[in-house]
Amino acid sequence: MGRLLLTSGQVSVVLSASIVFLFTFALFLSGYVLQQRTVHSLQAAIKPRLPKPLPVAKPIQPPTLDVKWARPMGGRPAVDESIDQMIAGQTLDWSRLGYGQVVREHVELCSAVMLLADLHKMKSPAKKLLLFPKSWLKETTEDEWDPQMTTARRLLRTAVRRYGVTLIPLETIVDEVDESLPSSYSLASLYSLTNYERIIYLQGPGVLLDASALDSLLAFSKSEPMAAFPATPERKDLSTSLFLIHPSMDTFRELKELRASRPMSDLDLFRKTFTPPESLISEWSLTMGNVVYKSQNLRNAIDGFNATVFQQATTYVQLSDPELPGPEYEVPYYERVALHPRNDEAREAWKNLYEGFRQRRMEVCGLDLETWTKPVLLSGSAVETRDGEQAAEL
Repeated sequence: MGRLLLTSGQVSVVLSASIVFLFTFALFLSGYVLQQRTVHSLQAAIKPRLPKPLPVAKPIQPPTLDVKWARPMGGRPAVDESIDQMIAGQTLDWSRLGYGQVVREHVELCSAVMLLADLHKMKSPAKKLLLFPKSWLKETTEDEWDPQMTTARRLLRTAVRRYGVTLIPLETIVDEVDESLPSSYSLASLYSLTNYERIIYLQGPGVLLDASALDSLLAFSKSEPMAAFPATPERKDLSTSLFLIHPSMDTFRELKELRASRPMSDLDLFRKTFTPPESLISEWSLTMGNVVYKSQNLRNAIDGFNATVFQQATTYVQLSDPELPGPEYEVPYYERVALHPRNDEAREAWKNLYEGFRQRRMEVCGLDLETWTKPVLLSGSAVETRDGEQAAEL
């Protein structure tokens, strides 16, 4: 009997050990599976998003608010000769394609970093380039402490560490001029970045809603000296709202010499150098939707405007309302209300854009809106917009 009890005890121990082993093994397997899922999720999260090749041309009515923009489709844009050998971006050298932002004064820096941060968030595989005055790198003493410069350097570090931005110190466009003046720097400096095949510039401040269309244009367009967004639906002049360039030292020297001959805005500089319609982005590209849209046009919204469709079909909204100093500034509520679009959905879209910019500014830059004092303008004086165009006289 004692021997039988001992055997039963041994069996119990073996059974208990087996059960423990099975549960431990099952727990190990479940943990392993969960770990693999987590690893795959992280890989998918950090993997750059490859753009889709430009689609076959087909009739499309973009949800623009001005019917003049809903033109018949033009020809398919010129495509790089090697496009047929590309398979969903696998052979693209993304190290030679980039988005460039040019900052000339401190107030512009946060908006530029926000745009590059949005490209990072949307997994654009292109390089993110930030050009800023070289003078910002000069060492300062405690007596020369400048809160704006301190903030600027913090934002530059943030751009590199959090969003993978490449910083490029910017020389003045004309030799031996005052490097502290914003007018001493030019968008033409983008042409000096000959390590890159194509660069897209977007004029800020604004809100990027979808980077996929821009990535496709950047990846699959033919390299040209200038392909700019048209200033008007009639396509008679270019604007600096968006342009795609092929950097070249020859073009850079030409622009620099012209700029040195007399003072002029970047817009005038480009208009004197590049002639439409050859220097404009293709009409076909514009039929893909609202590639660039200005917030002030929301006030012209027609009946049937759908805010959801507008957001889905819009790539970039430039926050440009002539009556406002810019979305970076705090403006009295009653002045903003006076500018609200009358159409209900357009009004909500307009408000969401500005409020979204405010929130994103705090999230990316850690900054609230700047204080603004309304300037006193004499009758007959004119206001110059950010892209160098002159608004109507007051």
